[in-house]
Amino acid sequence: MIHICLKSAKSEQLNMSSATRIRDQRRTNPAGFTLLELIAIVAISGILMSLLLPALSAAKEKSRRSVCGQNERQVILALLDYGVDNGEFLPSPLDNTGQSYHSIVLSDMTFSNIVAGQLYGQSNVLYCPNLVQAAGTMGGHDPRFGYTIGYSYLAAVQQPITPKGPDKGWSGPLTTMDSSAVIADANYWNSATSSQLTVAPHTAGGVAMMAAPGISSMSRSSAGLAAGSSSAAAGAMGGNVGSLDGSVLWKSIGKMSQYSASLNDPAYGNW
Repeated sequence: MIHICLKSAKSEQLNMSSATRIRDQRRTNPAGFTLLELIAIVAISGILMSLLLPALSAAKEKSRRSVCGQNERQVILALLDYGVDNGEFLPSPLDNTGQSYHSIVLSDMTFSNIVAGQLYGQSNVLYCPNLVQAAGTMGGHDPRFGYTIGYSYLAAVQQPITPKGPDKGWSGPLTTMDSSAVIADANYWNSATSSQLTVAPHTAGGVAMMAAPGISSMSRSSAGLAAGSSSAAAGAMGGNVGSLDGSVLWKSIGKMSQYSASLNDPAYGNW
């Protein structure tokens, strides 16, 4: 009996000793992270994000450039199809007035003919994904002039050479038999000091920089741009240029020429 009691007492002492050690271990090794550990984790995460974000941004921009190129190929096929039904002539580049031309504007008739007749109602093909992402739409519809699209339509315009240094005249293709450039990403701007339109569809950050009533997502002033600034000044990296032979090639802004892009306004473009 005495032996049993002693054994029980020793067992209780061992249990109490074990419980004490467990409590001590919990006190010396608390669950979770210390403040210093959390700060270190946050700092490391920030460094990793700063390294990954540029790569992700570049990958997204590369994808958008590819989509722009695919859109231009579809437009070229639509123009060739239009030519089959119209004596090989291309759709008119003139706006609703029938007298003026802006490379990023299609008349109601031209827009409707291409979209309904050749693009099967897929009007999104006429808009660069960067510009759509930046402002919801490139410019919508103005009944006075027509539809502002996300590319420069280069057909059927004869622009005389101007004496403005780098500004060049050009001749757009009249028929589908001509293999010259017919569409390009809209590196477009109006050089008038009163104008608030500069388009740079492919910048280093992959974001279009525009400023104009109704289509602006970033004002020229907030972007540090003066009125009349060119696409290059807005950070344009270049653009796709599509020809009627079916080719669509990327050209860096430094390898593009600067052309007159309107018959009546001091508007210019790169392609």
